[in-house]
Amino acid sequence: MEALISDAKSKGARGVAGGSRIGNRGYFHALIVLADVPDDARAMNEEPFGPLALLSPVKTADEAIEKANSLPYGLAAYAFTKSAHNVDQLAERVEVGNLSINHLTASFAETPFGGVKDSGYGREGGTKGLECYTVAKNVSHLVM
Repeated sequence: MEALISDAKSKGARGVAGGSRIGNRGYFHALIVLADVPDDARAMNEEPFGPLALLSPVKTADEAIEKANSLPYGLAAYAFTKSAHNVDQLAERVEVGNLSINHLTASFAETPFGGVKDSGYGREGGTKGLECYTVAKNVSHLVM
């Protein structure tokens, strides 16, 4: 986290909320929000797996979708819009396993969860997650 944040800030990102590492032991980091993060920042090209929110303005929904899909990862994406057209475009074109529009919950226990591309394959949760633990058996019986 510290390396990703430092790299982003050295390339022009601004810290607008949040903090830094908590203590000097373990792997605890306070949530941090960085704004104006350039595309070449490591945090924009790696999965940080930490409490890091990156804000990068775009002019159009097409530009946002293009940026999202340019990455080799696709675990989750979040979008906020008032446009029904943008919702349709995001749902159809964003390459992720979990897409949250106008809220921050990527999945629920009863829904499937998993990524695409280098973010993994398969699903956990919901009926889709249970299917990988089952073996389908077809029995055909003709009564004589």
